[in-house]
Amino acid sequence: PLSLIGMGVFLQIFSCSINLLTLLAFVLAIGLVVDDAIVVVENIHRHYARHQDPWRACLEGSSEIASAIVGMTITLAAVFAPIAFSQGLTGSLFK
Repeated sequence: PLSLIGMGVFLQIFSCSINLLTLLAFVLAIGLVVDDAIVVVENIHRHYARHQDPWRACLEGSSEIASAIVGMTITLAAVFAPIAFSQGLTGSLFK
């Protein structure tokens, strides 16, 4: 939900329209958030299955993979960032 609100604010600030490409970007963003959440929950469950305290399992499970999740998110943002600076026909399709 927060990513959708952030995208809505971003679209308003930069006067972008909601079209097929922005809707696909919404779907991609939601997919990334859900994927990251699944990875974190699975790791927490693995720690909890070792009969750890639930609070400790949450702390250790999430801190264990936090850097990997952040790194993956930064890498994906870096891959898609050049699209924002595209010009010509390609740029007009994405804007």
